[in-house]
Amino acid sequence: MDILAPARKLARSSYKDLTLKKLYPDRYRKEAEKPVVKGKVVFLEVREEALTDNFRLIRAALEKRNERAGKSLYRMSTICIREGMAGRLEVMQNCLNAIPKIADAEFIFVNEVSYFLSCLPIRPGTTVIQTWHACGAFKKFGYSAVGQGFGTSREDLERYPVHRNFDYVTVSGPEVIWAYAEAFHMEDRREAILPIGVSRTDMFFHSRYRDKACGKTAWVLRRMAPQLFCPAAEDAGADRVPGSEAYGDAAVRDGMNQDMAAGTEKNTACLVPGRKIILYAPTFRGSVRDAVSPDRLDLVRMKEALGRDHILLIKHHPFVKERTRIPDEAADFAFDMTDRLTIEELITSADICITDYSSIIFEYSLFERPLIFFAFDLDSYLDERGFYYPQQDMMPGPVCRTQEELIRVLQNARENFDLARVRGFKYRFMSGCDGHATARVLELMDRCASGEKVKASS
Repeated sequence: MDILAPARKLARSSYKDLTLKKLYPDRYRKEAEKPVVKGKVVFLEVREEALTDNFRLIRAALEKRNERAGKSLYRMSTICIREGMAGRLEVMQNCLNAIPKIADAEFIFVNEVSYFLSCLPIRPGTTVIQTWHACGAFKKFGYSAVGQGFGTSREDLERYPVHRNFDYVTVSGPEVIWAYAEAFHMEDRREAILPIGVSRTDMFFHSRYRDKACGKTAWVLRRMAPQLFCPAAEDAGADRVPGSEAYGDAAVRDGMNQDMAAGTEKNTACLVPGRKIILYAPTFRGSVRDAVSPDRLDLVRMKEALGRDHILLIKHHPFVKERTRIPDEAADFAFDMTDRLTIEELITSADICITDYSSIIFEYSLFERPLIFFAFDLDSYLDERGFYYPQQDMMPGPVCRTQEELIRVLQNARENFDLARVRGFKYRFMSGCDGHATARVLELMDRCASGEKVKASS
């Protein structure tokens, strides 16, 4: 029994009352006495330490507008408050420092929920746009998860809201508007949930980005396992690795990771001679602060069964601190790419994706490639989180409960993958993601700046 639990609970409650009910709102009101600065844009990173996915493309598009105009139409800044990730005192100081910067902003972009942002009495003249970090609507969150193992209580959400102050929410397609209305408690404002797409998916629609992502993946693998690219393998008839010569040290230093606009053609070249790339990208288990990855894969057994014509790239969720240890016996088959390649680069490069309940299924469906679900804990996960749609709708590919099932599916790929089902899934959930989502976000900003009230039906 934890005898200190009541004291800790009281301390958390007192901290929230002090900061969310008094300190932050009072300081905001004082700072909001100054006029709104036209063209001032703030990207509020709630958890991360730097600008992420959607924000990078939106910022780059606004910077292009500035360049074309020959003047600063937009003044942009990034604020990272580390809510839920750093200690209370650090977060409090970050929030206090953030308030003067956002109090006179014309636009605030956020891609997470936030106690801090939701407690502020946002002034007229400031538009808050929620560009949620995930596509589609898979596992339940927010008000949809109230009372379940993962969610908080309704009483806590009403006392300390985290889903408030969104003027607009952008989502991947009309199909999921209802789910976000439920999750954000916006049932009476569904018209503010706009199915205009998710900015970071734009990159997938441009061949230059796809070629660069595939080339980088090949280059990283050459460095990690040069034996995979030996002349003998190439002489055996496998395709040449595309663009690998361009990925020397100088190319990396010169900005291989710069944001690139995206495209529509598919890269069908074999990145690793004679082998298909399997991406394993599970979601985390546990809380955000103590997140762990599932550890049900026997990598040595997988190599024995699949290593002749496959390699496995592993990408852990960003919240996960401890990574999978790859045994020496599988070191030329399985590779942890968590700190080496972005999820977007891996999605672009992979021939097959294995996940469980991660929303990357929506992005990956844009490529119309095989999806496998390794859902060994499906029943308990359903009890803890639940899905927005029936399981058969959310898993457009084989569902495996054991590793042996997973191996059999991969060994008999032609019989087990129905790509027409993946294609139907894509059109159902990702219809707003067509390579032009960022342009529509900028159009939304223009309409807001002109005083127009934008609605989903308009």
